[in-house]
Amino acid sequence: MKLSLNQILLIGRAGNDPEMQYTPNGNTAVTSFSLAVNNPRRGQNGEWTEETEWFRVTAWERQAESVNQYLSKGRRVFVEGRLSTRQYTSNSGEARTSLEVRAFKVV
Repeated sequence: MKLSLNQILLIGRAGNDPEMQYTPNGNTAVTSFSLAVNNPRRGQNGEWTEETEWFRVTAWERQAESVNQYLSKGRRVFVEGRLSTRQYTSNSGEARTSLEVRAFKVV
């Protein structure tokens, strides 16, 4: 058996208010929000700049209800979860990639 691990830890700010929905059977809450993680770095000219990585975060069940109740746009948040990528086509027809995190823990 080969060991593998897919775990990501992020600290950033919520890019929007969370949006909660329920699965088609109506029994499972699912909440999603965007997360901005800033990475300060020194540019070639010696000045500091910030690069921002955006992640789409999804929380399920009780975690989803808690996130929906307490998180709001701009609040600082810690997320632990599993990272995945998703390919999609934008409204303008461009191929895009989205970084998505299925959250195990949101604080």
